[in-house]
Formats: sequence, structure tokens, C-alpha cells
Amino acid sequence: MTKLVSQDPLTDRAAEHICFLADVNQLYDTALGIYNLELALLVAQQSQKDPREYLPHLQSLHDVPILRRKFNIDSKLGRRTKALGHLQELEAFDEVQDYVQEHALYPEALSLYQYDAARLKDIMRLYADYLSSNSQHREAALAYEYLNDHTLAWPSYRAANLWREALSSATLASASSTTMQSLATSLAENLTESKDYLAAATITLDYLFDLPDAARLLCKGCHFAEATRIITLRNQPALIESVVDPGLVDRSGDMTEFLADMKNQLIAQIPRLADLRAKKSEDPLAFYEGVEDANIPDNISLAPTDTTSGGTFMTRYTNQTGTVNTQTTRKTSKNKRREERKRARGKKGTVYEEEYLVNSLERLIERLNSMQDEIQRLIEGLVRRGMRERAGAVERAVTEVTEQCREAVKEVYAEQTEGGETQGGVNVVDGGEEGLRPSGGDKTLWDSLVEVGRKREAPVVKGFERLSLLG
Repeated sequence: MTKLVSQDPLTDRAAEHICFLADVNQLYDTALGIYNLELALLVAQQSQKDPREYLPHLQSLHDVPILRRKFNIDSKLGRRTKALGHLQELEAFDEVQDYVQEHALYPEALSLYQYDAARLKDIMRLYADYLSSNSQHREAALAYEYLNDHTLAWPSYRAANLWREALSSATLASASSTTMQSLATSLAENLTESKDYLAAATITLDYLFDLPDAARLLCKGCHFAEATRIITLRNQPALIESVVDPGLVDRSGDMTEFLADMKNQLIAQIPRLADLRAKKSEDPLAFYEGVEDANIPDNISLAPTDTTSGGTFMTRYTNQTGTVNTQTTRKTSKNKRREERKRARGKKGTVYEEEYLVNSLERLIERLNSMQDEIQRLIEGLVRRGMRERAGAVERAVTEVTEQCREAVKEVYAEQTEGGETQGGVNVVDGGEEGLRPSGGDKTLWDSLVEVGRKREAPVVKGFERLSLLG
């Protein structure tokens, strides 16, 4: 260790001074980090470190080649990407692979060996195995296919629910006919359960060679034009009457029933929402007190608001200084969970019910908008097969629901103000929400009220394009 001992008194004094001002351990790591062993020794000597610990360590670093020294230092300091780079420079690829697996440095290793094709593939395989073992199936499958290993790629694609890739990769892997049939069957079943009927029908037709079942699946998804196309392409027109026509009847019945349920939901919920808002306008405090009350100290101010002389639920948490009274009794976590459950199911007669009804309307409109193409395909399919009355019934039902939704949006969102400061009698706290927010079950209600107070964007109801053929 004689080569590491400082002989400069001025340097010793400077080191002693800086060690007095700063954290010695941090200084020691910094000295190691710039690979200066003499400086590290000097700092260690000014610390409370045991010489029996740091002297052997520094000596072991001094006795190895510079690249190995840098690797040991960076690895110890947790600078693993730099440490990996040193291993690459040492051309110790076996150590590189072990180090990469130990610390999951796969992307870093791929970057280091991007111009070394053979070793890049070795790292890629390690990464693929790692991704597969950690259920990252999509990227694992891509990595295996990059390596042209389709035998391992297709099971990962299947696990990732990527049916096209799974089937093509299994084919490239020369999977047996039994394996292919089992794979296609399981994929088609999964896609049917997730209501992706078009994909399920494609698999059923192309890999299971079952035209009738493929046509039935297409009919379930209202893809009647495609069902007719594949039937006529294979010259089996009898399937139009035995498969497509029953499919049209079933789907038209389901659709008119579903649209009727939507209509009934609007008829029930929109007037109820109007009643709730009338109640809120008449007596906001009583409306917001519809949840289980908290213990309120007598010195809490219930100052009147712009909407009512009686105050709102918000004001019960504010005193003259604008802070929550520290003596207010907090609800337990059990009460909080109960309040959250009330909010989720929309407790009747409270702000929770109002929020629930508005959210319900928005979900209904979103569902109706998403069904437009499906309904259009159904109506066109019915017309093509001469079922004009059924087509007219579906069109009238969707037109009525669409118009009801538009009227509901006008009514529900009519009370929003331009500035968004007061909504339905609720004073929204600007800027000071965090300081006034209560805890426990009341926090759930507080968040609900603030959300109600903010201006909600009215949903857009898509227009339905009617067929002139139906009058």
C-alpha cells in the first residue's frame, strides 16, 4: 500500500478540511467514481472507517488492470451500465452474459452489441427467455421471431392474444396438423368470447375449414355482407337461407330489444335526474347532507352562498381562516369504504345518485355511438334479404333513442355556467382545495362535490344515417 500513501502535508490538510465540511462516505465514493485511488485513500484516512476494511479493498483495486478496476468500481457503486461497458472492452463475453442476467441489463447489452451480429443474437435469446418468464409475451414472441425461432415464438404470440402472428408463426414452425387445429380452435373460441366475431370467423374458415360456422360467427357480428360473400364464393348458396336469414332474424330481435332497454333507461333516469336537481336547487344543504353525517364542531361556519342562505356541504369544513378544524372527528377507514360503495352504486336521493345518473347517460351514449356501424350493417342486411319491415323497426328504434339522447344532453348539461364557478348550487373551491379537504368517508364526498362543480363536457351523440328505401 506504500504507493497509495500521500506524502504531501498540504494535501492532507485540505482533505481533512473538506472531510469536515462534507459527508465523508459520499466523498469516498466520489473519489472512487473518478478512479482516483490515492484520493480515496486520503479521504478514508480522514474518516471513521476501519483501515482493515478499506486498505485491502483499495489494494485489490490497485493490483488489477485498469479496465478491470473500473468495472469493479462502477459495479460496486451501482453504475451498472458503465460496468457493462468495461466488460465489453475486456472482451469477457461470458461475464457479460452473466452480468446482464444478474442485473437485467438486456436493452443496454443490445445497444452495446448492435454491430456484432453473433453476440447480438446471444443477448437477444437471453432477453427473449427473460421476457417469456416474466409474462411479457408480446415482446418475447417478437424476440424469438427475430431469432427465426418460430417454435418458441408462436406459443408466446398465443399467450399475447395475437392470433394472426400465432398462426403464421406456427405454420412457419411446421407445426403438426393436430397442433394447428388445436391452436386455431382455442384462438377462435377466445375471440368469440371477446366478441371479435370477424377474427373468429376468419380462423374458422381458413384454418378449420368450417364454412357454416364461419358464416354464423359473421352473422353474430352483423357482418352479413361478408357472410354472404364467403358463401357465394364457395358456391353454397343454400347457406344463405339456412344460416344468414336466421342470423338476421336473431340479431334484429336482439337489437330492437336492446334499443328498447336503452329507451326505457332514458325514460326512467332523465326525469329522476331532473327531480334530484330540483331538490338540490331548493335545499342544497339537505341534498349534500344525504350521506352519513360527520360530527361537526359548533364553531364551524355555515356561511350562506350565492345559491342559498343556508350554506352548502362544502362550507361546513371551512372556518374564518379557511382551514379544516383540527378537532373535527375523522371517519374511520371502514366508513370511507362504505362511502365509496355508496358512490359506486349511487345512493338514492344524494349527490351520489346524481353523479351516477349522469355517468350512466354518458355510458349509454358512448355505447350507442359505438354501435352505429353494427346497426347500419344489420339494416342493410335485412333490406338485402327482403326483410323490410324488420329493417324499418330497427331503424325507427335507433332513431328514437338517438333523438332521446340528444334531448337528454340538452337537459342534463343545460345548467352548466360559462365560467364553471358555480354548478348546481355547489361552490367550487379555487386554489385552496388541498388545504380544506377532509379525510375519511367525507373525503370521498368532497371529491365528488368538487367533480360535480367542475364543468363536464357534454357528450356528442352521433347522427344515424337513415335509408331512404325504408321511407
